[in-house]
Amino acid sequence: MLVYLINILLIIVWALILCTGKQSAMKKVLYVAVCFIQLYLISAYRYRVGADYSMYAVGFFKMSISGFSEMSYEDWEIGFILLNKVIGYFTAQPGVFVMITSLIILIGPAYLIARYSINPFVSIFLYVNLYLFYLDMNYIRQAIAMSVICFAYKFLVEKKFWRFLFIILLAATFHLTVIYMIPVFLVCLIPVSSRSHLLYLFGLLFYYILSDGMLGIILSKFHTEYSGSVFIEKGVYFYYCFYPLLLCAFMIVVSYFVKNKSRTLSVLIHLTMMMGFWQIVMTKHALFERFSYYTMLFAVLAVPEGLKAFKTELLPYFKRKLLRESGIEGEEGSRIIERKAKKKTSSIVSITIAAILVLAFAYNMIGLIVPENGVHGVLPYQMRDGMKLPNIDGFFKG
Repeated sequence: MLVYLINILLIIVWALILCTGKQSAMKKVLYVAVCFIQLYLISAYRYRVGADYSMYAVGFFKMSISGFSEMSYEDWEIGFILLNKVIGYFTAQPGVFVMITSLIILIGPAYLIARYSINPFVSIFLYVNLYLFYLDMNYIRQAIAMSVICFAYKFLVEKKFWRFLFIILLAATFHLTVIYMIPVFLVCLIPVSSRSHLLYLFGLLFYYILSDGMLGIILSKFHTEYSGSVFIEKGVYFYYCFYPLLLCAFMIVVSYFVKNKSRTLSVLIHLTMMMGFWQIVMTKHALFERFSYYTMLFAVLAVPEGLKAFKTELLPYFKRKLLRESGIEGEEGSRIIERKAKKKTSSIVSITIAAILVLAFAYNMIGLIVPENGVHGVLPYQMRDGMKLPNIDGFFKG
């Protein structure tokens, strides 16, 4: 656990150095690069960290010795198999495979945050504390698919369906579940309003009424191995979804408070709402946890964008309120009201950001402390070269 706590501490330290004072594109890119290099080192040099680590290591070794004559393995997708074969052509060492896949997995989120986040510190902090980084060390195929779809975000916002579809189909060669993002594109065309929120509520209602029957039909034809499994019969514990649902609630508040929403904000509200939808669904059927991660990835952009829109709308609101209450007129009175309104706005936004960050860290600690081996099996952390880090897991778990 120590390595993850040091990681978070360093993300804060780099932010104090690079994200304060006068901002520039260069400082932003440098901050994201430093943080993701640090994440890469943790991921690339891990050994038997992640619940599926051994499965992927064994699969890679088997495919590396079979060569290109056999282009299938289990139910894995062709893009991931081809990646295994190419790496296996040069080496059969699983450690090298982990180093290369870790790089591919982190390139997409790094690009997404560096290119589109208006607050890279909040975005990276959420990326780590929302378990997205831990997922990268466990669901390797899905994590690669998620990295690929980061490059589709631009086309989602700009409503360029065919380019968006091309990237989604490319990502599907690593994990087929990413096809789910195609209807997401269509949902994001709907204007954000009270009616759109009701659609999500009706969707949840119909899901809880019909899910057992629909899943029985689907799993009788496809992925029959899941039929009757724990992934269908049981849901994920509620504490895994309480914080994502808080973020979803925050974006709902933003959607009502902000009158003139940009296309970017509307898309991010939809993506956060869909994350919340699947977070609730997965408490009944754990299998659907995977779907929530595709839209959760974009919550790291949604929260800073929502905070900016909230702040922009809050300032004139306080100006109007103070003007009504004080009745002050003239240029000097306007300046006083401006100062007071800015102070109130800054205070509320600062408190909101602090609450988001503190709760994110608490959510992270729950994921590391409550499960025996940490969320996604990331504990205990071990390095491939045998280097031992002080183990403080027992202190927290005790």
